[in-house]
Amino acid sequence: MPRAAPPPPPPAKEAPKQDDDYDPFNYTSSRAPPAAPSHPPPPSKSPEPVFSPPEPPAMPPSMPPSIPPTPPPAPPPAMPPAMPSFQPPPPQTRAPPPAPPSNRVPPRPSLEVQRSVTNTRRSIDFSRPSMESGFVANDVDLAPQSGWWLQPKGLPPQLQGRKDIFFESEESQSADQGKTMVTRDLYILYQDYSQTVITVTFDPQDTSNAHLDQRHEPPPRALRQDQLEESYERFGRLISTAVTSKKDTVVGDGTPQGLVYELLRPLGDALLPVGTRAYGALVYSNLANASTTLNDEIRPGDIMSVRNAKFQGKHGAMHAKYSVEIGKPDHVAVVAEWDGTKRKVRAWEQGRESKKVKLESFKLDDLRSGEVKIWRVMPRSWVGWEGQN
Repeated sequence: MPRAAPPPPPPAKEAPKQDDDYDPFNYTSSRAPPAAPSHPPPPSKSPEPVFSPPEPPAMPPSMPPSIPPTPPPAPPPAMPPAMPSFQPPPPQTRAPPPAPPSNRVPPRPSLEVQRSVTNTRRSIDFSRPSMESGFVANDVDLAPQSGWWLQPKGLPPQLQGRKDIFFESEESQSADQGKTMVTRDLYILYQDYSQTVITVTFDPQDTSNAHLDQRHEPPPRALRQDQLEESYERFGRLISTAVTSKKDTVVGDGTPQGLVYELLRPLGDALLPVGTRAYGALVYSNLANASTTLNDEIRPGDIMSVRNAKFQGKHGAMHAKYSVEIGKPDHVAVVAEWDGTKRKVRAWEQGRESKKVKLESFKLDDLRSGEVKIWRVMPRSWVGWEGQN
């Protein structure tokens, strides 16, 4: 017993020395120092009765065998290689992401090319304005075999007899290789004030040799209120004064349209009506009181058109009921007065209830069906026409 007690302290002191002697070996096992001291105590107790007396120096050899079992913790050194194994993949994963954007760059110019194609489509579509722009002017069958342009007021067969257009023409001559060539320009105006311009160039001596072409122009842009007022000052006042002097007379052919035509004819630079439904720039529109538009105050001298309309309501001091249909066929009158509070128009008309020109009232709130439109007479320059009527 006394022998067993002293030996343990010396090995504890010698162990660090031996550890210093085997410093390189212990460096490999430095990461498992807690496990090393745990193993030495059990063998020191078990071999104490047998090995401690004869083999105090044998303790060092006993220590190396105790250290070989420590290599099992060698897996920790295996972990460092595992860590680098994870580190290389991130750079590999980072390398692919930049590659896709490089591949995506080429498609972008291809998209821009497609956009440029859409721009060219607009120019192509412009040659067919009536399909997408929404105006009436459209390609006309020019019928080159018919020779319609040889007539003084000839029109293509497709347009002959139509009452919803207004047209004018002009001719000029030119010399070409000793021949006299005639160029005729035909301007066709539709109710929305879009127009078709047909140009025919032909040899009067050889009517079979003719060149025909056509183009289309959109309606004029919507006018500002000050522009509408300017047209009123230019034409409206004159028309109002002229129609008042026609009271109780039959003007022109006695029709409602005849009255308006005769009032505009003396105004050489005023644009004449287009058929029986368009008389200039639209000032007011009322579709059965379901949809109304007012672009300017209704003024004397404006032209009121009525189509398929039914007025129904009460009038007079006794509030008597009334119902009247107007505009079958189309009716037209000249505004004399506008009462915005009562929404009532007083207008000069002829050819409806009386053949002579007289003053009638129309209460717009009583409109139950049909349409009422009021127009401002415009100059010829509004549609790009020069000269006078």
